[in-house]
Amino acid sequence: MMRELTCKAEEQLLKPTATVHVGNRLSLIERKVFNALIWHFQRHQGKTDNQMSVNLLMSLIGLGRSKNMDVIKEALEQLTTTAIIWNSLKQDRTTNWGVCTFLAGAELCGGQLRYVLNPLLVDKVQNPTLFAKIQLLIQTQFSSKYALALYEFLIDDLCRAGSPKTHSLEVSLDTLRHVLQFDGPYKHLNADVLKPCLREINQHADIDVRYQAIKSGRSVAAIRFVLERKAVQLMLGGMIEATVEADANGDPPIEDITDPLITALIAQGVGLRKAKALVAAHDEERIRGNLAHAVAEHKAGKVKNFAAYLVRAIEEDYRPMPEPPRQPSEPSPRLAARQAQEQLKADWERFRSQRVRERFAALTEAEQEAHRAAFVERLQHGRSILLKPYRRDGFKSPMVEAQFFAELSESLLQAPEELNLQAFQSALSRGA
Repeated sequence: MMRELTCKAEEQLLKPTATVHVGNRLSLIERKVFNALIWHFQRHQGKTDNQMSVNLLMSLIGLGRSKNMDVIKEALEQLTTTAIIWNSLKQDRTTNWGVCTFLAGAELCGGQLRYVLNPLLVDKVQNPTLFAKIQLLIQTQFSSKYALALYEFLIDDLCRAGSPKTHSLEVSLDTLRHVLQFDGPYKHLNADVLKPCLREINQHADIDVRYQAIKSGRSVAAIRFVLERKAVQLMLGGMIEATVEADANGDPPIEDITDPLITALIAQGVGLRKAKALVAAHDEERIRGNLAHAVAEHKAGKVKNFAAYLVRAIEEDYRPMPEPPRQPSEPSPRLAARQAQEQLKADWERFRSQRVRERFAALTEAEQEAHRAAFVERLQHGRSILLKPYRRDGFKSPMVEAQFFAELSESLLQAPEELNLQAFQSALSRGA
């Protein structure tokens, strides 16, 4: 069934401008069903009571062979009950304003959808004076209702300008909020809606879009969009190849593929057969590394045909080579001498500390107690900061113990290498 979705003129939806600018709150699925039914109705002009395959409808909205009929039922219910204010921006040449439901009725029976378009919309859908040319295969790729609504709005303006290769338009913030049905402040509109929308449009649609905020005083008053057409056939080639192969070769539908690498490649526009070949030929680290590289290059504006570039990147391994580890540079003679001197002092202090503890341990118990008593006497008659920790912990305090042995070094250390750094260095040289 998905084989019907190719880049041919008859598979374009000529969506009337009046219905592009609908003032409602359709969900993503409801808007896709809305578009699919307009496309189907246009292909069967003259009929007010139409039938279409449910499988075809599911393919047109990007659900493939999903069996979840509840989403279709809910969408049809909304389209038969929700009032749609069309041509709300007053840009259609023939009608100023209108309100109605989209469908007069709908019925699901035996794998077929029977639907009746609201009579007020029949002529506008059959003979639109202004319309946006929307590829149905493109709409299946959108996962955000804001992205699809913004894409339709931009494509509509591009078509009304004669479909130039590049086009710019300035949209007031009030108009943009109406189109997207988002009422929050600009900082949230920008961060939560515009940026994610344009990432999705640039990745999946047939246009590249940039935008710039236009201020009035200190506040943002409008947005200037710059649009550039892509080569549709090149951009959609991977998607078409994937869906056609799935039908022709008996492969599982894309929704049923479980290999995360294959799924990741297909999501970037690589064909199913090619994705399988790449995963079979290369390890996961190489594929993911080149995918990250390709995404970075695309964001930098260096890549136009992303899927083709990604395939070449994986096959030829475009990953940036890791920088070799830097060899530690040799310190300057002056720095080396200073470091050696600091190390010598540290070794000498450790030597002195060990020696004073050895000498103290060699004393009799009475001599040891005399040294402790003299130390405590000095603490109590001075203003030492050690008095408080001594009263709390005695000689178990690390600070007290360290000071005790530091003072003992004056009376217990007597050898030249214990008293003089140069003598210590000479003793080390003789020992070496």
